[in-house]
Amino acid sequence: MALSDREQQLLEQMERALASEDPRFASALGGSMTNRIATKSIGIAVLGVVVGIGSLLAAVSLSIPALGVVGFLAIVSGFYFANLGAKSSPAAGKPGTASKTSTSGGFMQGLEDRWDRRQDNG
Repeated sequence: MALSDREQQLLEQMERALASEDPRFASALGGSMTNRIATKSIGIAVLGVVVGIGSLLAAVSLSIPALGVVGFLAIVSGFYFANLGAKSSPAAGKPGTASKTSTSGGFMQGLEDRWDRRQDNG
């Protein structure tokens, strides 16, 4: 059900008042949609991995190969959703969260850079 114009104005006024009185609390309540998606994906991932491990254990104890395949697929899908949640988290997109060697081309590139600096200084 949509809000009327008066209700929307009242809601915006209350949001502004809350933000001016306690900005930290207001920012905590105004969590972005990516946080919710990431949390949901991680929850699905954990559930998938737990169900998959349970299915694999049941398949081994009952000697049912098809149940083992289902368990394996549940584990793989759990890891897929975990990766999806990690990519959609806000920390994944922030600059400066990756290590220095990964941004400059990887571990070997970092070693080569250090060697070149040593040669230049010596």
